[in-house]
Amino acid sequence: MPEQNITQQKFNQLIENKGWFNQEDSVVVAVSAGVDSMALLNLMMNLPNKKRPRIIVAHVNHQLRAQSKEEEKYIRHFCQSHNVKIVVGNWEKQFHPNNGIEMAARKYRYDFFSKVMKKNNSRILLTAHHANDQSETVLMRLIRGSFIKDMVGIKESRNFNQGRLIRPLLGFSKQELTQYMQALSVKWYEDDTNQKLDVTRNRIRHRLIPFIESENSRGIEHINAFSQQLNLMKQQNDYFMAKIAKDISVDSITYDLGEFSTLPKYVQVGLIDYLIAQNIVEGLNVDIVNQVNSLLNNDEKPQGFVKLSNNLVVKKEYDKFLFENIKQNQITGFKNDYFVVTLNKWYFQDNIQWMITDNSDVSDEEAKRVSRFNLLDSELPLIVQKTQNRDRITLKNGGHQTAKRLFINKKIPVDKRNSAKSLMTDQGRLLAVLGYSESVSNDSSNARVYTLIIK
Repeated sequence: MPEQNITQQKFNQLIENKGWFNQEDSVVVAVSAGVDSMALLNLMMNLPNKKRPRIIVAHVNHQLRAQSKEEEKYIRHFCQSHNVKIVVGNWEKQFHPNNGIEMAARKYRYDFFSKVMKKNNSRILLTAHHANDQSETVLMRLIRGSFIKDMVGIKESRNFNQGRLIRPLLGFSKQELTQYMQALSVKWYEDDTNQKLDVTRNRIRHRLIPFIESENSRGIEHINAFSQQLNLMKQQNDYFMAKIAKDISVDSITYDLGEFSTLPKYVQVGLIDYLIAQNIVEGLNVDIVNQVNSLLNNDEKPQGFVKLSNNLVVKKEYDKFLFENIKQNQITGFKNDYFVVTLNKWYFQDNIQWMITDNSDVSDEEAKRVSRFNLLDSELPLIVQKTQNRDRITLKNGGHQTAKRLFINKKIPVDKRNSAKSLMTDQGRLLAVLGYSESVSNDSSNARVYTLIIK
């Protein structure tokens, strides 16, 4: 039996068993012209008539590579010759940011997919993430440091744009999809940026994955099986966390802090993680959960908040805590303008943009100021609050300078002094008056290095 028929039959059976869509549905398929997405498109096109939905191809030309124009031309021609509807989005170069281009490209891509779904009255988006992508994601999260629940990797199906985002190829290996395409004699394009080893995922793909497969030919399969087992454990954990959340709830978004405090510490961490996950689909890390836990258990800070996203915070208000929607960059209701810092996240304040990171090889050529601090785990999380005149910067000679004297020496206007913010450790040590001056950090063998970037 030809290889492509085996792969096609496996895909047909998957669609039959899952029942994600039917013949009457319109399904948007994200296609980049690479082997993975071209394989997905052909597998969908070759479904039996009674199971094949109306297919709409969504292709994004990011205008990041010289080859992008040729790829767009090819996928347009392919779809037209096979009588498949195609919609193309062009991410104009004038909208490319100077920093964080990968995240910006992803946002443009999924915003475009949402628009295509809405315009075509579709409730389903398919992407071509496969078994190797899954293994790479699990390994990358393990290396970077994530909760065990995040080791489940990429979800096969999740809510998206009032419908579902489905990844039907997670059970198919890269090799299997490539062989399928070779047997069909269908052309595809290779993205040369996937070969660059300055990207973590590419190093895992080209160095770590081949090593694992050389040790055990079923290594990728075993990593994915491990992920599936963890997913089952997560579902079990969520079941019990939902019961605990209900027991301490005041209303749908508010929880009794006293009741929370009676829970064992390990249950508190799990509950915080569960509650955050109910409000934000993805994008959080261990640090944020630890920051929330530290805030809720800090008796010396009766009020405070941790920012979860551009429009959502966890607020502590004396005897309760709650999840609150906010306007972007607008936090109100805190006398001291206090908040807990999220590592590796850019903040905007007055005329500066800043971030503190634990990434040892971080660099930013546009930075106005770069400072490094040696911090113990006990000094985390870091906080930001309104600068007080008595706040003291540590100088190179071991002496100190008050914020008041700093402002006088630098001739800072009164309105700027009133809006100044201080970056401090959880133990109250001043690291920086943001945008004006930074403390000199002493070396410590037990400390980790954190970098403050201001631009």
